[in-house]
Amino acid sequence: MSTVTKKPYYEALPTALSPYHYHLSISDIDIKDEKFKGKVEIDLKIVEDTDELHLNYRDLIISKENIKVELVNGETVTIIDIESLQEFKQKEFFIVKFNQLLKSSPDSSLKVTLNYDGIVQTNMAGFYKSSYVENGEEKFMLSTQFEATDARRCFPCFDEPLLKSTFKVEIEIPDKSWIALGNTPVESITKHSTTGNEIYTFELTPIMSTYLLAWAVGEFEYIESFTEDIYHDNKPLPCRIYTTKGGDHLENAKLASEITPKIVDYFSKIFEIKYPLPKLDLIAVHSFSHNAMENWGLITYRSTALLYSETKSDPSYKQKVAYVVAHELAHQWFGNLVTMKWWDELWLNEGFATWVGYSAVDYLFPEWDIFSGFVSESLQQALTLDGLRNSHPIEVPVIDALDIDQVFDAISYLKGASTILMISNYLGKDLFLKGVALYLNTHKYDNATSHDLWNAIGQVSNKQIDQIMNEWIKKIGYPIIDVSTSTSNDLVLKQSRFLNGGDVTPAENETKWWIPLSIASGKDVDTSNIIDSFESETLIIDNFPLVSEFFKLNKDTTGVYRVNYSNEILEKNILPFYSELSVRDKVGLIADSTATSIAGNNSTVSLLKLIKSIKHQLGDDYSVWLELGKNLNKLLTVFTNDESSPLSTKLTSFVRSVYETKAEQLISDFGSETKEDFLTVKLRSDILSHAGLLSIPKVEAFALELFEQWTTTGEIDPSLRSFVFSTIAHSTKFNEDQFNLIFKEITNPTSLDSREVALNALGHINNKELSTKLIANFLKPEIIPIMDSHYLGIPLSKNSLTKESFLDFFLTNYDQLYKLMSTNMVVLDRFIRFTLGNYNKTEIYNKIENFFKGKDIHGFERSLKLVLDDIKINQNWYNRDKDEIEKFLS
Repeated sequence: MSTVTKKPYYEALPTALSPYHYHLSISDIDIKDEKFKGKVEIDLKIVEDTDELHLNYRDLIISKENIKVELVNGETVTIIDIESLQEFKQKEFFIVKFNQLLKSSPDSSLKVTLNYDGIVQTNMAGFYKSSYVENGEEKFMLSTQFEATDARRCFPCFDEPLLKSTFKVEIEIPDKSWIALGNTPVESITKHSTTGNEIYTFELTPIMSTYLLAWAVGEFEYIESFTEDIYHDNKPLPCRIYTTKGGDHLENAKLASEITPKIVDYFSKIFEIKYPLPKLDLIAVHSFSHNAMENWGLITYRSTALLYSETKSDPSYKQKVAYVVAHELAHQWFGNLVTMKWWDELWLNEGFATWVGYSAVDYLFPEWDIFSGFVSESLQQALTLDGLRNSHPIEVPVIDALDIDQVFDAISYLKGASTILMISNYLGKDLFLKGVALYLNTHKYDNATSHDLWNAIGQVSNKQIDQIMNEWIKKIGYPIIDVSTSTSNDLVLKQSRFLNGGDVTPAENETKWWIPLSIASGKDVDTSNIIDSFESETLIIDNFPLVSEFFKLNKDTTGVYRVNYSNEILEKNILPFYSELSVRDKVGLIADSTATSIAGNNSTVSLLKLIKSIKHQLGDDYSVWLELGKNLNKLLTVFTNDESSPLSTKLTSFVRSVYETKAEQLISDFGSETKEDFLTVKLRSDILSHAGLLSIPKVEAFALELFEQWTTTGEIDPSLRSFVFSTIAHSTKFNEDQFNLIFKEITNPTSLDSREVALNALGHINNKELSTKLIANFLKPEIIPIMDSHYLGIPLSKNSLTKESFLDFFLTNYDQLYKLMSTNMVVLDRFIRFTLGNYNKTEIYNKIENFFKGKDIHGFERSLKLVLDDIKINQNWYNRDKDEIEKFLS
């Protein structure tokens, strides 16, 4: 009988056998019929007595006859007979039963050899193919995507991050014009004795998890750059950016090629460990469900996350490329060198890589002020998700493969990153990074936990970091601080859990977070003696020295909490000093005011008064306009269902008053500047894009002028293309010829990003007949690739003209859409999460809830709960404040 071992709470393989090496061979790749043959030899330690071997697999054909088991004891090799093979396809594993009990012994090991048949996938998971067109000819490339649990789609394995091994990989290339790339350099290229095909054999990998194994095969070329520092063999590290051959791909790889070696040097320095592999390749993959994947030594990217054209790409993609490159490079240490033990601590990988990725971009491009953008785009997105009742803690139980996919979200990435920003700001960035370096050096080539990270940072800071951060990591939600003053000039702070709906119950309000206060104040006021943090329910600061001066809690908005000031403090201590606030504090003030209005801590009229008071002081701060625009869009999405209603008309007019003067000024100034900085270009694009949807005559005329210039000459300022397309699509005069011209950018994109830009722009369509024609294309992946479907779905679900017809189409055609999207559940989960929550009617809540009753929702059940939360909150917000808003606007 097998030895009984204690299993963890999640679905894991038994621990009796432990892998330490794989030798994997991929051959007979048939792209047309989408199949291949595989052979894997796995060397295992016998940790406990056992008569069974458990391996993960999916979409593979295996048979008892094609499995060989050998017991190795020194020079002696004994064949172990196989009694049976049991397959558990739904749970993605099989059991090989031996005819004898194998005894645990430090002198013995097991070698298992399996020959099997596999599928070349088409769903951006496992070992899959991407198609592309070059000079009118359809071509293919092959690549892998194994995170989180898709290595098992390619070879039988122990597909868990804790079960690290070394890997030897060889691949037979099906086309003589192709080459192969792997995690490590090519060791040899030989000829197949029968087919004559080349067989690429790669050098042994370091010990690592299965999800980080990777290869790519195709017609590739590259651009190369080198680090300034020295690495393997005391030489600069070669950093190559690979693309498929043809077009402007190599030209568009220059930005990534310039920044990659600089980022490697930066991380090697701050982590106090040099990049450990002998080479580093980054490759653009034509079909990709995410932005990128951090495979060790061979990082794969969606094209728009790696390639950038200075002349054709929207400048926002320059920042995207810089950040995504930095994020994935950070993983080479944080995730690859040191790996979480299980997916419940995914945030250790993603949260840290997000924060330090921003840090690297800030190091390379300080003029971008990227951490102000972080406050708006990352922190606020995290707070918005975590303010929902059905959110989850940063460290969250994960039972099986489909549960894993659902935690690749704003909590793991952005709340994780935000808590790291908070504690690093509290300790000081340099001291914090000393702790990180200690953590990485202590656990390199191994697995670790959150506790290990906090322990290392605690060692260098002499603070109880584990205790401080426990609630932030293990508990759901975050606090709001209500701030008021007493008659005796004391400052009174009260913390409680914040929910977006404002309906927190006593049972949900038991956590007391450690909260760093960090007070912004006037330059001549000393705040050093004021308490720096608290973790009680109430804190009273006696004789608060700033009671009559300017102050704001959560300086630079680096803390993961919201602040709700009394009207007295807002009007006396903050708004008169608005110009003294940092950009990040302005972003935080607008975000907190909006969130507390939605929740009912304040009325929406208070928010409108705030906007009215600052709209002439907004200046040229890009991140402030970015945050303001997001929150005005929330107002319009919830309160303008019927564009002809008095409330819709008045609210749209109010929002128009925020943008009109600034937009017209930007149009007048257009072309007068000889050299504009990056943030100025982004600011103009953001303001005009919002203004273009508000029917401002001068803005619409400017968009039409640029559109006609583009249709005549093919030229358009890439920073204004999104504004132009969306404004034209939203115009009441939008016609079929214009529609076809923009739609052609989806089917035949003229630049790297033009498909994504065109999809988003057409989502603002203001023509019922054309919108019906547009929506039908969700069922045509040859026109709208499923990896890009959300770019269109999100704006359609917010557009008052299309939101209900979009929802009806989605529900009516759900079976077909499910079939298309669920082959890669990440795509379906993302689509549902970001589209279905943009409604505010009880009947729609009921329609969605009832529709999914009895349906298999495993893989997106968490997102479905979240969107129902969103709808209910929007509905309550609308019902509670609509009359008051209309009265105020009158």
